[in-house]
Amino acid sequence: MPRLANLLRRPAVTSVRAAAPGDPASGRRALEVQVDGLACDSLCVRRTERALRSLPGVVEVRFASGPDRFQVESSGPPPDPTAIERAVAAVVVAPWARRLLAALAERLGITPRRR
Repeated sequence: MPRLANLLRRPAVTSVRAAAPGDPASGRRALEVQVDGLACDSLCVRRTERALRSLPGVVEVRFASGPDRFQVESSGPPPDPTAIERAVAAVVVAPWARRLLAALAERLGITPRRR
């Protein structure tokens, strides 16, 4: 489902914190990554999951709705938060359209509501 207000802001990683892995015996390490500004639950989520999966050592990524959270499990050291932010920023859908809409909204005095 589209989240039109999120088109007015660029997706950004707002939180990266340690999480309990699904199977502690597996030796995996887990992070919970929260991303603000995803415009939809389909394409945006799939692109973000793919970007997170491409990081070195990542073996599994799961999406949890609500505040948009991704459970990221790695086989070794967890990915660096800066690398996570870069990966998410690289998959922004239609960045030129988002910038145009944000500039138009600013000019009209429209501010997006937070979920």
